Amino acid sequence: MNAEKCEFLASNMDIEVIPRINEKVIHLISGDVGPFEAGIPTRIPVWMALMLKRKHHCHIVPPEWMTVDELKKILTVENEIVGLSHLPHMFFELTHVLVREAKDDIFEVDQVKSLVQDIYDKREAKMRTSNETCHAQLDGVQPIEIASSRATLEACKQMAVLLRNKHQSMPQ
Repeated sequence: MNAEKCEFLASNMDIEVIPRINEKVIHLISGDVGPFEAGIPTRIPVWMALMLKRKHHCHIVPPEWMTVDELKKILTVENEIVGLSHLPHMFFELTHVLVREAKDDIFEVDQVKSLVQDIYDKREAKMRTSNETCHAQLDGVQPIEIASSRATLEACKQMAVLLRNKHQSMPQ
């Protein structure tokens, strides 16, 4: 899986929007969405929220964790613990999509981007350190992190097999 596929999967998650239009229920294969009443919050898939946003038919409400204060708390926890902290599902993918497509709906977007990048860098450093010791702890890993670390993890796995084979073939 690559970053685009991870973002595609994240686009199926529901997000809250505040419609600027009135519309009846929309029947989709994946289920019904709506009805839409101007000014009344409703939850719809991210992909639909982005479509409506592009047409200026809604305002996207960022998730509760996408505030500067919450991200600072997440970064503090990430700095304090040895392993990876638990993050909301599709944390990095959803943040990337919303910062790219709906930055005017995110309060202090530049600081949000900076904090999310700091969290990503810290987690990547932890995974890299874990890889160097041939012991990768993967609790709480996000899909995008797996996609970006796949080659490194495969190389570590191959090194472990080679070391095991070397030790098994050595005379005792």
